[in-house]
Amino acid sequence: MSWAHRSKPLKWVLAQEPDHDRVARISEATDLPANIVKILINRQIDTPEAIQQFLNPELDDLKDPFEMEGMQAGIERVTRALMENERIMIYGDYDVDGITATALLYMVLNKLGAQVDFYLPNRLTEGYGLSTDGIDEAKAKGVTLIVTVDTGITAVEEVKYANSQGLDIVITDHHEPGEKIPEAYAIIDPKQNGCEYGGELSGVGVAFKFAQALYRRLNQDERELQDHLDLVALGTSADIVPLVGENRIVTKFGMRQISRTNKPGLKSLAFVSGLMGKDISTGQVVFILAPRINALGRLGDAKQAIRLLSTRDERMAAEIARTLDSENKRRKEIDEHTLQEALDQMHEVCDLENDQAIVLAEEGWHQGVIGIVASRLVERYHLPTVMIAISDGEGKGSARSIPGFHLCEALRECEDLLIKYGGHKYAAGLSIKPENIAAFRDRFKRVSIDHLTKEDIVPKLHIDLEIELSEIDDSFMHAIEAFAPFGPQNLRPVFLTRNCEVVGQPYVVGNNHLKMRVRKGNAMFDVIGFGFGDKAQVISDKGCLVDIVYAVEYNTYNGRTHIQIRLRDIKLTAGDMSPGYR
Repeated sequence: MSWAHRSKPLKWVLAQEPDHDRVARISEATDLPANIVKILINRQIDTPEAIQQFLNPELDDLKDPFEMEGMQAGIERVTRALMENERIMIYGDYDVDGITATALLYMVLNKLGAQVDFYLPNRLTEGYGLSTDGIDEAKAKGVTLIVTVDTGITAVEEVKYANSQGLDIVITDHHEPGEKIPEAYAIIDPKQNGCEYGGELSGVGVAFKFAQALYRRLNQDERELQDHLDLVALGTSADIVPLVGENRIVTKFGMRQISRTNKPGLKSLAFVSGLMGKDISTGQVVFILAPRINALGRLGDAKQAIRLLSTRDERMAAEIARTLDSENKRRKEIDEHTLQEALDQMHEVCDLENDQAIVLAEEGWHQGVIGIVASRLVERYHLPTVMIAISDGEGKGSARSIPGFHLCEALRECEDLLIKYGGHKYAAGLSIKPENIAAFRDRFKRVSIDHLTKEDIVPKLHIDLEIELSEIDDSFMHAIEAFAPFGPQNLRPVFLTRNCEVVGQPYVVGNNHLKMRVRKGNAMFDVIGFGFGDKAQVISDKGCLVDIVYAVEYNTYNGRTHIQIRLRDIKLTAGDMSPGYR
């Protein structure tokens, strides 16, 4: 959703100017422009050494996987299973992070000669996490070891059941643990108590570290694992984890791998998505590739997505990719219908003047799309949002949050009203009895008032730097592009320029997108504002002056590449008042 579709105006927040002498010293030491150094300092990348590592990361910078709590025990158990030819099952999750993690470990263990199978729960019939159905299937297949990926840290009862059936469980996960920890053979989760590994790894990130450790223990060539960095980048980008530290390293190298992947499934997916032959960005993963991989899991059975990513059969890959593309179109239609119903319901159960959270519930909502709709409501209203789909006497919910509000901690204050819940700071899932939904709504709203200030619920547009248009050239762009891959905690830099003249007549293209040109001094640039079409009339006066907040990017059209401004917000210049700027 574009910035222009928000119901609340954005508060512009300009980063503080770092100390001039410090900027000058680091600029001289790194041979980088002062403006680029200012951005890096404000992102706590503030020494020549840290800047060098940030701009030129290496795979050798990755940590030793055995530093992670539980890794030693988990690897020993898998190694024994390999040596004794035990049957192993990879038990994953049905979102992109879980799917890529499952595919990665399935292919790694298969390459190492394991008797390995995989299992993904059906979102609609089993719901999230380790299930007794999955454990029963493993038992029936003669499996003696289950390795979970992207799930398991809260599966206390399910692990107890698996133990009673004679199955060992090795948990690899990245979600927040509950008060009780499963009695698994080994638990590898950077967020468990006693683990000082740090970082906000994705589920596939933890699975990759597990694969690294396994290769190291078996004296295999770890360079083989680089072929799977495409999966790691895909899952890490899609799970919206911070793109700093190890996440940044694996994603930077993995994005290159996606563009030149030898996996028929990823090639076919790029083809049906219109990305074949292009350098693919994290934004294109999040908004184009990931929704197609997610589509099958959202609407039912995600196993085909594993087959897509792991197959060597190009014909099968092309067929599955077309299915995913078709299912994604169907999912979009359900999204739009559900969003409209949610907006209609808000008039009945929400008081946007006083409420600081949104909780909506409906019989018949599709469980697979409520997370997407919750995200869209968060973007529109900047309030923590829970969407609950009621079916067969149980409500299944997806929750999304805003900065300053930790979802898992908030749900913990409501846990007596819930059947179960799990997730992390910004995204969580839950199940609830329908008769408890009204009480949960009231409690969740009270918790939000306790933990959020009025300032917290004002959406903010953080600006890295105020610059002049004349400062934007190819050298500047080259430095900005070196920040990639972009994502949480490493967003594409955002700039402010005041008193820009609108050149010619702005016009609307596509689905309410603004196209125009701006000039200041001798510098002039094309501008695209996705979702800003309603601003065209406001700024149509000849010589109109505007303050713009934007990102800069390269745009290639008809074989020609030029620098383009991508609008993030726009306001009419009002003398020296600069309305909305603080």
